[in-house]
Amino acid sequence: MFNVLFINGSLGGNTGNTAELLALTEEFLSAECKITHLELIREPSIDRILELCSQADAFIFGTGTYWDSWGSPLQRFLEMTAHTEGMDYWFGKPVGVIVTAHAVGAKSVLSRLLGVLNVYGMMIPPLAGLAYTWSNEAALVSAPDHLQRELWTPKDVEVIGHNLLEMLKGTRNWFSWPTCEGRSGEKWLYAFTNREQ
Repeated sequence: MFNVLFINGSLGGNTGNTAELLALTEEFLSAECKITHLELIREPSIDRILELCSQADAFIFGTGTYWDSWGSPLQRFLEMTAHTEGMDYWFGKPVGVIVTAHAVGAKSVLSRLLGVLNVYGMMIPPLAGLAYTWSNEAALVSAPDHLQRELWTPKDVEVIGHNLLEMLKGTRNWFSWPTCEGRSGEKWLYAFTNREQ
């Protein structure tokens, strides 16, 4: 059984929005993986961090978005572990990332964080990250079918989990999430451009 370490770098800890998406990911992975949690808001020691990371076969990182960056607990984690870049704690281990936000900034945080984790030595499977916002959540309620397939949803954590497992197993049966079916060039700005004069 694979050991996957969930590293929650959100200020909300195990009660926030990020924790909800991590819990969904855990539900998906728990049949084939032993899940261990590291809640960074609780300020674990560097010894505890490195002990858990050395035992992990893979990682799922989660964070909220705070002024276009990840949470301060995750920043502290990166500062504390910077000297271990390229070491066996991380090297060649698959990673997935989940970022939440109220409205904007999550995708930028996701891209930057995946880059940092790759420089640590972790491997990034296809579609390894999700940026999910309150705006997304609100839009899904009234979005037409084709737009719902274009927006990230909480169910997309299963794609992240599946592809992480595929990398752990050494197989390559990758999953993808639904796409916008080639409608990305469609005009959608009507509310103000087509109003009556």
